[in-house]
Amino acid sequence: MDTGIDVIAESAAPFPPFGLFAGIHLLFEQQEERFSRFRPGSQLSRLNAGETIEDPFFAAACRLALEAHAFTGGLFNPLILGALRQAGYGVTFGAVSGGEPRPTHVPSPAECLAVEGTRVSLHGAQLDLGGIAKGWTVDLAAEMAANAGFAALVNAGGDLRATGTEDGAANGWFVQVDGPTGEPAWEGEVAGALATSTTLKRAWRTSDGGRAHHLIDPRTGLPADSPFVQVSAWARETWRAECWAKAVLVGGHAAAGAARAAGVPVLAIAPGGAVLVAP
Repeated sequence: MDTGIDVIAESAAPFPPFGLFAGIHLLFEQQEERFSRFRPGSQLSRLNAGETIEDPFFAAACRLALEAHAFTGGLFNPLILGALRQAGYGVTFGAVSGGEPRPTHVPSPAECLAVEGTRVSLHGAQLDLGGIAKGWTVDLAAEMAANAGFAALVNAGGDLRATGTEDGAANGWFVQVDGPTGEPAWEGEVAGALATSTTLKRAWRTSDGGRAHHLIDPRTGLPADSPFVQVSAWARETWRAECWAKAVLVGGHAAAGAARAAGVPVLAIAPGGAVLVAP
């Protein structure tokens, strides 16, 4: 997932919950083996190569992606991988260089992705489940902690889920969202999920000297031309918050209104630092 993962758990015992940490570490590794597009043997890579995948976890993630495509009005689309590679992001981010973004047709998942029970097949497109799989794994890790009796905060690169209440808080965990230049943009207690996405961190120079980033607008197949540079979204689950944060970055003000109408508060920050939509 190419990101740091923090797990903070509160326990009355005088020693850290090593078993919980080990279990969460294993969970993330198992999910990476399923969903990484940079591992040739991953289930995602095999699906994109034409193989039918039979795995309940993989099928569940695909169902979440189809649901997110529906509730964001198509602004979240897991079939943007071809456009992402065309823009230059075909290797791990540290090795990204060049790319030639151009308008590219991104098909609807309903046309290409079939999920039947635990079986998944794909035709006529390339699938990328990176962000939604990361958010879902954060949810699974937080639920693992809660089921073991721990209040915990799991944070994977800005996509986080809080369970229980940390010592000193009224209801949840204290969280601070930093703005694009490092200044605090929001702080408060989170009881549930919060995800933040930005066009500034995974960005690179293209072959013609232009600028590209990893958030593809499925309506054009190009890196999104957004009025925002950073968006945070609050929801019950991290995967849902993550999809809304990306959808608002892609869709701008109209998508921010749709998110709030769906009961998802968003914090959207413009290039100059102005907070345009607040929770």
